[in-house]
Amino acid sequence: MWPFCYRYPVLSVDQIVGREYDYIIVGGGTAGCAIASRLSENSGTRTLLLEKGGTNNHWYTRIPLTSVARGNYLVQMDTTSSGSRKGRVLTAETLGGCSRINGMIYMRGLRSYHDRLEKMGHPEWSWAKVLPYFQRLERGAQNSSTAALGIQTRRHEPTSGMYDYLEKSIRELGIPLNLDSGEEHGTGGYHHLDLTIDPQGFRHSAERAYLPHELVSQRRDSLHICVGALVSRLDILAGNDTVSGVFLIAQSDQEVLVKARREVIISAGALSTPKILQLSGIGPRELLERHAIPVYHEIPGVGKHLSDHSGIPVFIEIPSHDTMYQVAGSYFHAASHFFKFLAFGSGWFKSCVDRAIYLDTAHVDLSVMEGFQQPKGSATRKDVSVTSKRDGDAPDIEIMIIPMNTEDELYPDISAVTLQTCLNMPRSTGAVDIVSRNPKEHPRIHFDRMADSEDRIVARKGLRFALRLAQHFIQHSGYPYSARIFHGPGRSWDMLNDQELDDYIDSNITSVYHLTSTCKMGRREAGGVVDDNLRVYGYKNLRIADASILPTVTPVHPMSTVYMVAERCADLVKDTWCRA
Repeated sequence: MWPFCYRYPVLSVDQIVGREYDYIIVGGGTAGCAIASRLSENSGTRTLLLEKGGTNNHWYTRIPLTSVARGNYLVQMDTTSSGSRKGRVLTAETLGGCSRINGMIYMRGLRSYHDRLEKMGHPEWSWAKVLPYFQRLERGAQNSSTAALGIQTRRHEPTSGMYDYLEKSIRELGIPLNLDSGEEHGTGGYHHLDLTIDPQGFRHSAERAYLPHELVSQRRDSLHICVGALVSRLDILAGNDTVSGVFLIAQSDQEVLVKARREVIISAGALSTPKILQLSGIGPRELLERHAIPVYHEIPGVGKHLSDHSGIPVFIEIPSHDTMYQVAGSYFHAASHFFKFLAFGSGWFKSCVDRAIYLDTAHVDLSVMEGFQQPKGSATRKDVSVTSKRDGDAPDIEIMIIPMNTEDELYPDISAVTLQTCLNMPRSTGAVDIVSRNPKEHPRIHFDRMADSEDRIVARKGLRFALRLAQHFIQHSGYPYSARIFHGPGRSWDMLNDQELDDYIDSNITSVYHLTSTCKMGRREAGGVVDDNLRVYGYKNLRIADASILPTVTPVHPMSTVYMVAERCADLVKDTWCRA
């Protein structure tokens, strides 16, 4: 029991050498944990879950604030871009994957997104088809017993007193306050967000939601979890449509093989999943031949179409007592708030980001930068929502309200709230390519952010609105303390021209770490890698189930959709072998 750590039942690579399993799952992250849990429900089968990292089951990894983008399992990878700005992306090599380091924001996928997938030719991923899977994984929120597998969520009151004043500005700029929106997160307006936090106030990550210690112990015969497992390639024979197993790197630095009787499922994420396929000889021919890798199956789309939510920060410098800098800049306050968390579940340690604004920029009045655009003949501005209903469109901008300076490495000792202005439906894409045959090397990650002119138009509108909101908060909200825009474009929002906005965007744009679509579902000739049953083209027993299969990035935070994909994949696998 917390704060004491128990020994989680895992195996090493050397302990599984030469064994054979019905199902091998590559990647023990958000999706992998869910799939392993569901497939191991059948005691008559044997499932192996492979995770490159460890378990890292320490008490501080469960505290919401100290676990966001932190931990010895946090991995930073450099990225390149077509512009001058270099960046980085974050991922996690540990059981639970990115659900151990993300902002814990749970937002059910939007109906409009899945309606669009249906129109794109994916009827099996329509809203009617996926809704039961969202509902299944949300059962954990209704029942905290380990028998009800799935996520647990909660909301809470913010620690900062700044929110009341910011909400006043939001309301006065025409944005509806959807404070109890429930399933409608991601539609237009200002939202209080659900976080994957359990009733005791701790992070509820994938391994806790789907693979709690008690369950894994009970399933020792049907489920093995192997940590420290670096996958070097799949076991494929030329001209064969079956994957026979997975090669791993043992402690001796030699390749060892684990065999699969039924299926191999890759759930290593949008960066590692295409890397594993490419190392295995599945991918673009030119890339594989460049690295002297035999081409077992040419699929040009492997590693292409990398998508992500891009963020452009607007900083408002305010006193430290209203930001997380209060605990970062003072040992006394850090100790005080840590005690509040332990004793009462309150204070800064309980969460991070739990407020956001969603806008459809088509409904933002550009002349005054307010959230309702008056249609001809309407009596009041409130006749139009900030969410467009035209063809099921979703908001294209999210403004995350983050009570901290998100660029503290560049601007240390600055206490600020960040209005992180994010493109929810970007059109620009990038790519992930291996750089050698060495599985220990990170792939090359290339972004072409703002390559599509439509993205730049949306970004300008979103940035103007965020600056308008910041100025209104400073000048008209009644906030009783000194506040100013820090490191902004330099002039009032209504004085900036497009070039000034573009310069600020290009100098400050960052990843929001919502990487998707590098092995996307779709027709092979259109860049697809998997079919609607998540099978990799050309192979009857190889599937992918993670964010990489999404045709486009979701217009909301993608964690719930990744869980849904995992739940769906488990059912697809079960259905296949029930009929066999």
